[in-house]
Parts: sequence; C-alpha cells; structure tokens
Amino acid sequence: MGINGMKINKPDYLPEHINWHGVNSAEQLSEELSQTIGQLFSQGLSQDQRASLAVSGGRTPIALFEKLSTFELDWSKIDLSLVDERWVSSISDGSNEHLVRTHLLVNYASKANFVPMKNEAKTAFDGLAECEKALQNIKQPFDVVVLGMGNDGHTASLFPCSEELTLAMDPDYQHTCIATTPTSAPYQRMSLSRSAISRANNIILHITGKDKLSTLELAMNNKDASQMPIYAFLTQPMSIYWCP
Repeated sequence: MGINGMKINKPDYLPEHINWHGVNSAEQLSEELSQTIGQLFSQGLSQDQRASLAVSGGRTPIALFEKLSTFELDWSKIDLSLVDERWVSSISDGSNEHLVRTHLLVNYASKANFVPMKNEAKTAFDGLAECEKALQNIKQPFDVVVLGMGNDGHTASLFPCSEELTLAMDPDYQHTCIATTPTSAPYQRMSLSRSAISRANNIILHITGKDKLSTLELAMNNKDASQMPIYAFLTQPMSIYWCP
C-alpha cells in the first residue's frame, strides 16, 4: 500500500464508473476531499446563485468538517443539511446536528444556511412532513452528498433491517426524506431517500478501514440493494474516498 500519503490503487471489483481516491493517510484523505468539495462549490457558485451540501455523521468526517470550515467560500450562498439524523435532542452526543454545529458550522462555514432534520415532533414519523417542508428550503438536487457506510452495507439511515427500506429505496419515491426504524441500531431516524441521494450532482462515499473495502466487495458480489443498500449507489457514478 505504500508509505504515508501514497496513492492506493482502485480495487478491481469496483466498476469503471466509480471514481476512486485511495491514500494511506487519513489526514491526506480529509485534505483531498475538502479540496474537492471546495472546488465543486467554487465552480457551482460561479454558475448558480446557490449551492447545497448534505453530510453524514459519525467520527470519520470530523477532520473533513474542520478543514472544510476554513475554506474562504461565500458560505452565505451554501445550503447545508444532513444525510440522516437520529431522533434525539440536538444537544445530544448522538445527534448529527450537534456534530455538524460543533465541527463544520464554525469559522467561515458559520454563515452557511443550515437546515436540520430533527424538529419538535415526538417521533420521526410525526416529524416527517415538517422535515420534508424544511428541506424544500435547500437547493435541490443537492450539489454534493457525502455518504458514510456501515459494515452491514447500510448508508444514510437506509438499513437492510428496516421495515421502511422498500419504500425508502424506491427510485420513484417522490419525497426527499423518509422516517425509518432500524432494528439493528438505536433510535428512530430521518434519512434522505434513495431517490433524493441519487439525483445529487456529486455523490461521495467517505470511508476508512480495510473492513469497509470488504463490505464494498461483498456488495458488488451480491448485487442486492435490499440486503446491502450501498449497492444501489454503486450502480451509478460516484466518487469513493478511502484510507486504511
């Protein structure tokens, strides 16, 4: 795999339409991905009045968020939301909104138009209509969607164990978001739908660890989005940013 910061070749099981960025350094991965997103925004804002971004939670994107927040863009013209959210308080450590407010909505990026998914409704299902309405304030289709992925092949909160998966993965589903209840993970969730993610101008999968490559290989071998939802996005153009 080479020394720290060296490029890593694209796995042969990934199709040609997947744009691969593999490096041996987590720091370099975050640096390259932040540069890519910054360039996409610069290009987008030169052609349009607004740009939009949806990001995932977890520990993996923290360094990316912190680097991206220092880019001197006109953040007041950038709409920002989440790929998914747990139905917990926005000040909870488990809240993706809390993560984004702490690490991304700072420095220059503090001026971004942030639209959270979580609202005051008791359940995600009760809050679905309000969330859908709020997301209409974001430029769509999204210019950039940054996905994560679990070892079970879920992405966003599109879990293979969820009763709502069939509807969530329907390419003709007309809504931007959907409420889900995974049985393999805590909390009700709000998630972008497959159709909303698939329409994005740039889909990026940001993952780390050799186990995630094994998950991708299994998804490509099984070719079943109902068992490994990430497969649905591997069938269309997407960029993968990975380091061990």
